[in-house]
Amino acid sequence: MIFARFHHIYTHRFESAYRDETTLNQAKREWAMTLLGTSANLIEFALERCKREHAWPPTIAEFLKLLQPSPETLGLPALEDAYLEGCRFSHDPSNHGWSHLIVQLAAQQVGYFRLRSETERTTRPIFARQYQKLIERLVRGESLELKEVVSLPPPDFDAEDRLLVRLDELAVPAEKAQLIAYYLTKPAGSQVRQRYRARALSQLSELNLALELPE
Repeated sequence: MIFARFHHIYTHRFESAYRDETTLNQAKREWAMTLLGTSANLIEFALERCKREHAWPPTIAEFLKLLQPSPETLGLPALEDAYLEGCRFSHDPSNHGWSHLIVQLAAQQVGYFRLRSETERTTRPIFARQYQKLIERLVRGESLELKEVVSLPPPDFDAEDRLLVRLDELAVPAEKAQLIAYYLTKPAGSQVRQRYRARALSQLSELNLALELPE
């Protein structure tokens, strides 16, 4: 099918590249072995790109590059624009007009909370991986849909107060006690809370205090 399409797309240029039956059959075997397992949707996508981007029949290496869809070739926002949109809309994702479902899906898979609370250095590589995977799924013809978002529970400020009282009983200075208890102001189950809790445990160790901290 690929070579039949090439023949129609490139006409005499295709014929000049494969002048005899032996060369043509050997080339078909090489292409077949290389593309074994590649979905028909991706191959069709690459063939369409061939018509626009290659004046001559592509080599196998050139065709493999065409199988890697970029956002722009599909009419999607570039990665940088998609990431910025994900960060900007992460505060209230359900009440915004997203440029494309895939952008919102990538943001959802990274985590709206992470996008608005963690650094670009941490979240951007994760977003990039998710965005590319979703683009590849779209090209393969998979059905994509948003998952129902499960909200994280609000911070338990009573737990913070209880911990501060306990630290006061252990004669921990108020300033240090606030730093130790700070992790309890973050939503339970979030990665940022676990990070601050680990820091709190380290601070307790420096004070030579063996105190069990709530999750």
